[in-house]
Amino acid sequence: MQTVEAMISFLFFVAIATPMLLQLEAQHDVDDSPYRMQLAEDAWRVLYLRGTFHNITNESTGSVERELSAVGDETGLCMFIDGVRFTNCRDGRKRTITASLRKTVFYDGTPQGVTFSIGR
Repeated sequence: MQTVEAMISFLFFVAIATPMLLQLEAQHDVDDSPYRMQLAEDAWRVLYLRGTFHNITNESTGSVERELSAVGDETGLCMFIDGVRFTNCRDGRKRTITASLRKTVFYDGTPQGVTFSIGR
């Protein structure tokens, strides 16, 4: 008799719990912005340690873009400094910016604030 009561109770529980459990949704919107910001910070740090931003001048534009291309080839990212002033992605395709940082570099001997962005 107790087995029958247990089975009826279990069926009642399943009948009540199923609609409630079906209403629950898995979280698909994971906030990955801290990881994107850290990736941008790491890319900037690599470029900085390679000496890319040591007194940038108008004549050194090509060397800066070569450095961006070298790091971009390894990471698969497009990098932009002040929009497309310096970039490793000049192929004309539409790009999506995923993270941006505000940094200071020496440009023509004076410190200037620039926006460093990464994207795909």
